[in-house]
Formats: sequence, C-alpha cells, structure tokens
Amino acid sequence: MTEKQKTITSRLIFPIGAVLGALVFIWIFGTAIISPSNTGWIFEHPDDTTQHHLGWVFYRHTPWTFPICMTDGLTSDGAVSCMYTDSLPLFAIFFKLLSPILPETFQYFGIWGVVCFALNGGFGALLLSRIKNNIFFTSVGSLFYSMFFPSIARITHHNSLGAIWLIMIAMILTLDHDRKYKRSFTPIALWTLTCMAATLIHIYFIPMVYFVMAGYIILVYFRDKNRLKAILTFVSSTVFSLLTLYVIGAFEGNSSYRDGGYGIYSSNLNTFFNSMGHSKYLRQLNTTQGQGEGYGYLGLGMLVCCFLAIIIAITRLERKNGSVIKNAAAYIKKHRVEAVAFTLVFMVSFMWAVTTTVAFNQKVIINVPLPRVIIGGLSIFRATGRFIWCPCLIVMTTALWLVSKLDKKGAAAALVICAWLQYMDLRNYRYELHEAYGTVKEIPENIPSQDWEKLSEGVSEIVFLPLEPDYRTEMQLYFDLGRLASESDIKLSSFYLARSDFYSIAKYADDQYEMLTSGSGRTDALYVFFKEETVPENLDNFEVYHVGDYIFGRVKK
Repeated sequence: MTEKQKTITSRLIFPIGAVLGALVFIWIFGTAIISPSNTGWIFEHPDDTTQHHLGWVFYRHTPWTFPICMTDGLTSDGAVSCMYTDSLPLFAIFFKLLSPILPETFQYFGIWGVVCFALNGGFGALLLSRIKNNIFFTSVGSLFYSMFFPSIARITHHNSLGAIWLIMIAMILTLDHDRKYKRSFTPIALWTLTCMAATLIHIYFIPMVYFVMAGYIILVYFRDKNRLKAILTFVSSTVFSLLTLYVIGAFEGNSSYRDGGYGIYSSNLNTFFNSMGHSKYLRQLNTTQGQGEGYGYLGLGMLVCCFLAIIIAITRLERKNGSVIKNAAAYIKKHRVEAVAFTLVFMVSFMWAVTTTVAFNQKVIINVPLPRVIIGGLSIFRATGRFIWCPCLIVMTTALWLVSKLDKKGAAAALVICAWLQYMDLRNYRYELHEAYGTVKEIPENIPSQDWEKLSEGVSEIVFLPLEPDYRTEMQLYFDLGRLASESDIKLSSFYLARSDFYSIAKYADDQYEMLTSGSGRTDALYVFFKEETVPENLDNFEVYHVGDYIFGRVKK
C-alpha cells in the first residue's frame, strides 16, 4: 500500500465506523425516536429519561445566569444545576442557545442517541486502527463497540451514560503515548478536552477517563521518560475539569454529593457473560439486588472472540522455545511498563466496579466492612457497577488485537463470524426495543386537560405534602405534574433529582403543611398529597379533588 493509499484509508476509518454505528442505532430503535418533536416515547416510558427531559424544559425556560446551567422552578431550595437532572449539559447548553428558533416541544435525547452510537462506532474504529490499519478490520470490528449491550441498555434510560466513546478516546490517547505531534502540548490539550467533555456529559465518566489516564501517565513517565508531560497532563485535566464543573453549577446549593447504595449498585463477577435476559441464546444469571447497574454483558459474538483470542495467545506462545508460562513471563518482562499500566487500569476499575462486597451470582463471596466515613466518601459515585465498562472495553480490544494476529483470511473470517454471532444474539432485544421506540407515541394524559385547567387556575407553585424520605419513588406523579407545570410556568416545591438537600425541601414542605392545617393556606398553591390520611379535614375554604390516582387540594379565594 502506497503512502497516499494509507492516508486515504486513515481518513476513511472514522467516518465508516461512525456511519455503521448510526445505522446500528436506527436498526435497533428506528427513526421516530430521533424526531425532536416526538416526546411521546419519553412520557410513555416514565423513567430517568423523563426526568432528564423535564430538567431540560425547566432549564430552557430559566433566564441565563451564572453558573450557566442553573435551573429555576424545580425545588423550594432554589436553583439547581441541570447536571443534577442528568439533562446532558453539553446538549442542554447548545440547544438553549438555539431556543429562540426551536419549536416549543423539543427533545434532543433521540438525537443524542444516534450521535452517541455514531461516535461509539467511529472511535471504536479509530481505536482498532492503532492495532491494525486495515479498513475491513476496523469497520467490522467497530460493530462490537456500537453493538455494546450496556450502551444499548442505557441509551433510552440513562441517556448520557451511552457515551463509551469517551473511554475509547482515553484508550486511543494512551496507545498514542509515544506519538510525535507537531506541537508538544497537543496530547495535554486532548486529554484536557476529553475530561471537560466528560464533565459536560455525565460525571461518572470523569473517574473512568482518569482510570485510563493513570495507565497513560505510567507509560509517559516510565517508558517515555517525559515526567513533565505526565504531570502537566494530570494537572491541566484536573484544573479544567474542576473549572468546567464550577461553570455549570456543580458546586452551587446545599445538595449532598453523597447518596446511599455503595456496595449495592455494584458489578457481579458473572457480569461479562450475564445477559440479564437480553441475549437470544444465553440465559439470565442471578445477581444480588441492585447489580443491574453493573451490567457488562459482552455479547455472544464477543465471548466467542475472547475464547478464540485465548487459543491464539496460547498457540503463539507454544511456538516459541520453552513452556507457555515461561514465554508469557518473558513477554511480560520485555513489556514490563506496558504490563503494569494495563494491569493497573484493568484491576482498579474492575475492583471499584465490584466493590468490597464481592458476589458471584447470588452468593456473596467476600464482604469487607468499611468505616462509615469511607463509605460516605465512596458514595459520591455510589453506582460503582458502571465502572465495569472500562474492563469491558479493555477485554474487547485485547480480544480483537489477538484475532488480528491471524493470517489475513483467517482474521477476516473470524471477525465476520463473531460479528454475525453478536448480531444474532442481539435480535430479540432489538425487537423489544424497536417495538417500544420505533413509532411515534402519544403523550399519556393521566390528568385530563379540563381537570388541569381547573386545578391550575391562578397557581404559581405546586406543593407536595408532606415530604417523606422516599418521595422520589413517586416518579409518575412528579413527571405528570412536572410536564404540566413546565407548560404553565408553574414552579415545584420538590422534584426527582440526582442530588438534593432533602432536609431543606422537607422543612419547606413541613412549614407549608403547618400553614395549611392552621388555616393559613395559600390561594396560589396547588397542594398535592401523597397519602389520603394526610389530607387535612374540616378546613374552611379548602376543597379536595381526586383526579385519577392523585389527590389535590386548593384553598378557595
């Protein structure tokens, strides 16, 4: 291949992978979900995406301020950053700038989905090009990244968590640790931009990127002997990440950065081959409660690829003089720094995903109790199971690297067969998702419009009473009223947020409840009661309404 042909091939690798990734998204979910005017799928399946979308709607209607992502109207505790409604700040800021020319009904999570899958495929292809600069290998291999089961499972629920391409960028930069750039600060800038992007997409990607960065720093520091570059990469990335978090309002308010669940929302040791019911061929395995967060199923095609990779590795080691173990030890010794970097990244991310409560299926093998203060600190990232995606991508990339060591025809055949198995394994899950999201849906009307007009007349705030610690379990109630409130410019006393100051909003609710029960209720408030027994009785000028499953109250003027 001539230099010109190599250049053309290199330029085609990313776009081909990106196009294939976008096509995978459309094949799975259809095109209806992409339409900005189609919000029916968001409200028909009330879950975290509904929270994300309503956070965007309230943010869109909030006047610009600083920090730039502050959102009014969601809680009595004041403005909160849209990062705490997981509204994907990167897109929220961009589309808020375009808000004057956008239609009133507008959602960007479908757009994000197809963009995310395109980037997963594109950067997956770029990552594989560091292994073998062959357009067939990178194109077919990229399908494993765009058909990555955990991303597919997340993209319609925890939308921003589908961006595994951030981890892949970090892996590409790590493999390029000794690359000669025209400007020496380029790799530092690329790492910094990657970390800033992580803060603008989802905070959980920050430690994931840093896991991989740890391997990069080891390589640069010990292999390349460039200590200044290693230090500057870490310092620049950290400073600008913190600055970005400050600009979007991450440190505003009194919300707790900690939440319960450390050791519960973890990853099971069976995660790589536990389909959680999404495989056409492999049955679901048991886990402990909450370990759905640690979903890391590789897919049947990739599991076969991993098995084949192990055989290839053993076969290649056997060809040399001496035993397999001796040859493996010699190889590791020769690439000692790389082995340390690789092992550190894999083991730290894997162990953090598994936590100190190690389980296989439903059996807890190890349970190391930790002091409360340590658990509190670790609970900033309580859903530790998500960190299994780093080991997943490392395993996938390593398996594809070993398969690429076969002869040209053998590697191509193995790759195609494994990709076909991955496709076949995904078909049933794809059918379910296509049925759920493939057509335009009507928004469910749990509160009839004529009832809402009567209830909301003259209302400036919806007050939820009284507020219990488990108030966030009433998702449907909050989403129904949040949608109607956002359309009527009415604020809420509380909402389903990723982080909030419960004691502050609970005290506000208690004060409002005391005012109401003492006969000093507000005429501009729509009171919502979680339980029938908490509705005040024998109050003058107070009328109670039962609409569907909900209980409302208004003080007559």
